[in-house]
Amino acid sequence: MLGPTSFLTQLTLWVAAANAFVLFVPDDQCDPSGHCGPFTKTTRKHAGHSTRSNDEVVTFPLVARPRQVPNDRPEPFDRVALAIARVAQKFGNSPAVRARSGQDDKNYIPGNQYSISTPITPTSEGSTGIYQYGPDFSYFIRIELGSQKMPMYMLLDTGAANTWVMGTDCTEYACRLHDRFNTTASTSWKPEDGNVTISYGSGTVTGVLGREKMTLAGMTVDVPVSVADHTAEELRHYAFDGILGLAMSDSVTGTFMREIGLQNAFKPIVAVSMNRDSDGVNDGQVTFGGIDPAKYVGEIKYANVPDVEKKNGEWTIPLDSFSFDGKKADLSNKKAIIDTGTTYIFGSPADVAALFKLVPGSKLQVKPDYHEYTVPCDTKTAFKITFGGVIYDIPAKDWLAQVDDQCLSRIYGFIKLQSFKPGVWVMGDTFLKNVYSVFDGDNDNMRIGFANKAAPPKPTSTSNTGAAATGEDGLPVMPGSHSSGSATGDITSPETITPQTVSGGSKVGGITFTLAWALVAWAMMAV
Repeated sequence: MLGPTSFLTQLTLWVAAANAFVLFVPDDQCDPSGHCGPFTKTTRKHAGHSTRSNDEVVTFPLVARPRQVPNDRPEPFDRVALAIARVAQKFGNSPAVRARSGQDDKNYIPGNQYSISTPITPTSEGSTGIYQYGPDFSYFIRIELGSQKMPMYMLLDTGAANTWVMGTDCTEYACRLHDRFNTTASTSWKPEDGNVTISYGSGTVTGVLGREKMTLAGMTVDVPVSVADHTAEELRHYAFDGILGLAMSDSVTGTFMREIGLQNAFKPIVAVSMNRDSDGVNDGQVTFGGIDPAKYVGEIKYANVPDVEKKNGEWTIPLDSFSFDGKKADLSNKKAIIDTGTTYIFGSPADVAALFKLVPGSKLQVKPDYHEYTVPCDTKTAFKITFGGVIYDIPAKDWLAQVDDQCLSRIYGFIKLQSFKPGVWVMGDTFLKNVYSVFDGDNDNMRIGFANKAAPPKPTSTSNTGAAATGEDGLPVMPGSHSSGSATGDITSPETITPQTVSGGSKVGGITFTLAWALVAWAMMAV
């Protein structure tokens, strides 16, 4: 972890300075009503199958929000306040988070209503598919929690060890938009003394401590977990119901990677392959306890975690170089946190400025909390980054996004990062979706390996019989498609605003939809 943790004995309050999951949405991804979301140029068809080609730079903002009723009133739009609220919450102090009033409760349907991308079913042992909200905005897995086997989505977060889920005692706006775990309904829940407060900079997550049975990738383990009774309101912009901490560091919620080793459930190794939405098929996958040779080509090249970071349990490695068009940036003695819980790439303003000196036509835009760069929209050159003496590409389609008539970089310089170590970068999904990543904590060692990803499978469609492909959750969806419970997603572009109803849903909602149509068909045949 980047920041300290402390135990306040007299208050029995655990406090964690959370340094993973950079809760950040750039200003350009928010509309004037204050609703924020990731990017897409796509129009959706066939239950959300992408029509964007693999080489296009994404353009229009996608404002994907849960279903609303007419009485819902958007909050006043304050661009500066929103930017402050969405800076990397792992790096800073926590102002108070305003909760919605009880009057708002009846205006929202409880449960997770987000439109997500469902992965195809993995076949390798110890593996589970990675769901996506975005495109390419956040990556999470589906687990089952408690004796009732409550399905929940949990963000994969190698940047921190804190593990928590939203609980039914949390009645705030952000929680009501998600599935929440009921500890009283689980016979396997074991409460522990003390409460937890996890600081994310512009907000906090508080909850109770306990142990619970968690099933993931076909394995059931008894893990420490916090069940939240309060969450930062900014979490309404994200589809996951909790966070699975995958760092090796000490944590107020217990360290998952250590626990699975103590229980001999599987080795403390996590291998991650993130999909790119424009590739057309969501073949994202995480393997616990080993690697899947089918997900990469060539050889995995490892870089050891330095001694200081190893002692702290941080997935951080030396950054050898960062270059553009054959020219290296003036960066030396840098390190990089390899963070699956962060969407973009972040560095200090000075380091990011050194990088963009190499990009012809780049221009700095100074925001209240971060530095952003515009570049000519005909830029096609990849950044190249070197770890362990091996060069990896970050293509323009991943680090560049077109917004109206300008193109913005997804490599940011942060200003207000109070616990951000000098010379440290955060390498998020903008980089990671280009490689097969292995986080190896076995044999009392820590190392990170990268390899070239295997080519994704070709997009498929329904067969001649009309039978749809089956996703990992068992629901009929097209591979790479987006699905939700019963949500209505609003796809917003500078040209049109088209309401779109998404079917085939996550969890119970999709089953209800399927059964409803079956009953309609039966009634028609009966007539």
